[in-house]
Amino acid sequence: MNFSRLKIAYSLLFLGLILFTACSKDDELIPLPGISSFSPESGAEGDEVIITGENFSAIASENIVKFDGITATVNTASTASLTVMVPEGAISGKITVTVNGQTTTSTDDFNVRYISLTAGSFTSFILQPDHTLWATGYNGYGQFGDGLTTNASTPRKVMENVLAVATGGPHTLFLKTDHTVWAAGHNGYGQLGNGTNTSTNTPQQIMEGVAAIATGGINSLILKEDHTLWACGRNNYGQLGDGTTTNRNTPKQIMNNVKAMASSGEHTMILKTDHTLWVTGNNEYGQLGDGTTTNVVTPKQIMSNVKAVAVGQLHTLILKEDHTLWATGLNEQGQLGIGSSNLYETTPQQVMTDVKMMAASSYGSHILILKEDNTLWAAGDNGYGQLGDGTTATHNTPVQIMEGVKAVAAGSIHSLILKEDDTLWASGYNKYGQLGDGTTTQQYMFVQVTLPEGK
Repeated sequence: MNFSRLKIAYSLLFLGLILFTACSKDDELIPLPGISSFSPESGAEGDEVIITGENFSAIASENIVKFDGITATVNTASTASLTVMVPEGAISGKITVTVNGQTTTSTDDFNVRYISLTAGSFTSFILQPDHTLWATGYNGYGQFGDGLTTNASTPRKVMENVLAVATGGPHTLFLKTDHTVWAAGHNGYGQLGNGTNTSTNTPQQIMEGVAAIATGGINSLILKEDHTLWACGRNNYGQLGDGTTTNRNTPKQIMNNVKAMASSGEHTMILKTDHTLWVTGNNEYGQLGDGTTTNVVTPKQIMSNVKAVAVGQLHTLILKEDHTLWATGLNEQGQLGIGSSNLYETTPQQVMTDVKMMAASSYGSHILILKEDNTLWAAGDNGYGQLGDGTTATHNTPVQIMEGVKAVAAGSIHSLILKEDDTLWASGYNKYGQLGDGTTTQQYMFVQVTLPEGK
């Protein structure tokens, strides 16, 4: 009897081992999906996003894709690529893909775009979620790209099917929804990249297969979808990063594995896909942050664990992955925001914690800082009321300006903000109508601007 029970026990144990082994083998047959990248890195509701990775299902319905928890529609699928639509109600955050119960999460955040603001020297652009682009302010070089050279004091529609816009001075780059780049405006140094030095008020196509764009005052940076960085325009300080000081009127490849970039026109900051920060160009006041005041003509690494970067005329802002903000370069107007009276700093100094985004201008000496609690802070030059605090007093430490802010943009001596209720506000110099409020009156506090209604 005992022998029979023992035999039964061994049989059950053997069966259990078989089942366990089978289950383990089944688990091994379900590979973990992985996200390597997505393009574009920002978009509005309804925009198409291509997620690249591995071990996706080739059947679209078997992939569950979410944007910070909001489920998206998968249009097409292969084992290495998914084409999805940004879902209604999505907010900025991680993308997740679930296949057969296995979930992977993107390393980087996808930024959901509502209304996008871009400010140049005396020009402001408003990009609506429907991809219509509107401009206000100075247009003397045709930088609006609408075939005119007349200014505007309220936003006027200049282009459709626009994904992003970049302007620093008197020229503009337009990234269209088909990932082609177009350029218009001043071209004295070849910054339009069209092979000439002739200015134009009609946009000309420069490149295709483009993921992102940036401009300095007189140069242009183009990031292609393969993460190669290309540059053209003025190069007297080595700001193009091609190892020379030769101006270029057609884009030249500079680096591989690039994620983002920013330029003042005299110095350039390059963020690579491994989140290392590289610098090149003018370093007269330590704006490259490498501990020297020596110019650089070939990009050199200065920092790791970087999330984003912005540049002013002779200073630089660096946002690290831990959401601390750092600044380096000229501090004559307190634009570093570090509370110091030092004329300049040659290495990055910590400014604030809990920072979401920041803005500076290629010809400006003030900074705007948006914290994670959506409060707006500002520092630096305020001679024209560009800080929006109701005064013209310069601040060398950030002062709180407003609550409930969603996005910011800094012109040379004016500022734009988008509030959480999607209202647009502007402050500062307004001689050319760049505030978009229908006047040319300077404003020392933020005034509300009537937004265009899109198409």
